Amino acid sequence: MRDLRSKSKWFLVLVALGAIVMVSGSAIVWTSAEAQEGGGVPEGFKKEELPVAPSAEMIEAGKRVYFTKCVWCHGVDGAGDGPAADRLWPRPRNFNQGTFKIRRTASGELPLFDAKKPIPGQNDLFDTVTHGLPGSAMPSWEGILTEEQRLQVLSFVTTQLVKDRKFDDKSSETLTVIQLDSIKPIPSSEESLKKGAELIVDKKCVECHGAEGRGDGNAFNLKDDWGFPIQPANWHKCWNFRGSRQDPYNVKNIFRTFSTGVSGTPMPSFADNTTVEERWHIANFVNSLCERDSKGEPLGIDPLTDKPKINFVMRSGPAEGEISDDPNNEMWQKRERRIVLFGGQITHKPRNFVNRIDDVWVKSLYNDKEIVFLFQWDDRSKSVATEKLPFGPTEVNLDQYVKEQAPKTGEPDSIASQQSKYTVYNDAFAFQFPVKWQELPAPIKPRYLWGDQKYPVDIVKWEANGTVKAFTGTGWDQDFQDRDDFTEKLKVLKQEWKDGRWTLMVSRPLKGDYDEDTKFEMGKYIPTVFFAWDGHNGDAGRKMAVSAFYYTVLEPPIPKETYIYPTLIAVGVVILEGWVLTRRANKKKGKKL
Repeated sequence: MRDLRSKSKWFLVLVALGAIVMVSGSAIVWTSAEAQEGGGVPEGFKKEELPVAPSAEMIEAGKRVYFTKCVWCHGVDGAGDGPAADRLWPRPRNFNQGTFKIRRTASGELPLFDAKKPIPGQNDLFDTVTHGLPGSAMPSWEGILTEEQRLQVLSFVTTQLVKDRKFDDKSSETLTVIQLDSIKPIPSSEESLKKGAELIVDKKCVECHGAEGRGDGNAFNLKDDWGFPIQPANWHKCWNFRGSRQDPYNVKNIFRTFSTGVSGTPMPSFADNTTVEERWHIANFVNSLCERDSKGEPLGIDPLTDKPKINFVMRSGPAEGEISDDPNNEMWQKRERRIVLFGGQITHKPRNFVNRIDDVWVKSLYNDKEIVFLFQWDDRSKSVATEKLPFGPTEVNLDQYVKEQAPKTGEPDSIASQQSKYTVYNDAFAFQFPVKWQELPAPIKPRYLWGDQKYPVDIVKWEANGTVKAFTGTGWDQDFQDRDDFTEKLKVLKQEWKDGRWTLMVSRPLKGDYDEDTKFEMGKYIPTVFFAWDGHNGDAGRKMAVSAFYYTVLEPPIPKETYIYPTLIAVGVVILEGWVLTRRANKKKGKKL
């Protein structure tokens, strides 16, 4: 795992200084003379003309599209209250007030929309409908709706569902547009990153986004304009940025957001109290935090999911001697990591429509006795139950204790309104393997939710109170079977929550003494499933985040001969070449004599 602290060592010092400034109430606010040009237009912006209203034909055609595709989330009147809205967080956009998050226009202004110009980068709403909003339930409609249908439905939304404002009202509306295509970016450099780190402290970004930018600074107190809880962005997951436009590593997207703000949320515009140059430094620094591969290159993004591309093979590497419990040890730093993506468990009650943990990074090493897994995942809060839990560690049928994340018919609550109101349980993490995977006829695998009677699974579960236990799972609705004998052989080598991230290292024997213990064999692909519970999300029992099937494989150690023979051959070649060159030189010398 790339150590971001070493990359921005000055950043943590500045965070401490920023905290002092905040406590004293003397936070610095800049208003540069350069930031106000041309009659109050912020630097980098330009006034533009309002668009012409769409035709009646476009609006009527758009109405048909809306009531076919969009009403289910956004509602009959566009108030963000469709049949699916109560099960979504963040909730679907309420169009009535004309508040849109992703824009190239100044704070408080309507977004760019022209029914006659479907030009990428010049039509905010068309871009949103085309690409969707990663990190939310708003999908990409490209390939589902034609270009004309997208313009039609937006014509209906902007004229009929936006009720408090009019896109073509020159008496009350203006368009002040950030000139992204003409503003020259400042290249990323050590100097630029340092300035950006200073600025996010000066501008109090760390109050919400946290000391390392994982969104843990103010995770529970922020609300949007409609009173629903909202979370600060995690800068390490740029693919979840709402305005990433399927181009998450593009620093221009971050520059735009800092310049325009995110309307309807606590995220303000910095256009009036920073210069263009300062905003580029901020954008460069934030962009530098997003996860990258071992070479420092952006992760590949799957265009269908807007998430990092995944490799389903979890390779455990051989190690000689004891395996270090320090993630920064060289043996771990050299080890490749894999990202595992999570989804909410919605197959059985209590369902989990909104899971706050959406991925985990995994590394693994093994020696002649044990296999060790290193897990790291982002969690905005450390959750440990403050009272004794009313259920035991083996119980999974917890409907009476765990509230399903979906309101019942007639209830006024929604998932969005319930956030931060759940009973807090322990954060937890688990992984499972088939007990007798060698006997599974391909392509049969045990049920991914804790196996079944015919194909039981071996489960190792850790909880934030420091416990780790071994269980046998025989079905999604069957209580776990405790295996105290194997639990004694499990070790938690490290558990730490810091700055919005859990680091967990768990060791288990390669081979157990009983049939219920999974036995690892070199070079064999063992089906593996991962689970995560966020205690502040009220997760327990079957209310959890779950992965698809991955495969754990132990890599064979590289024979020493692999290193010795090439070295001997290389030395031999050098000696032979030297001998040949010497003979040639002697012959030439003899001829001259």
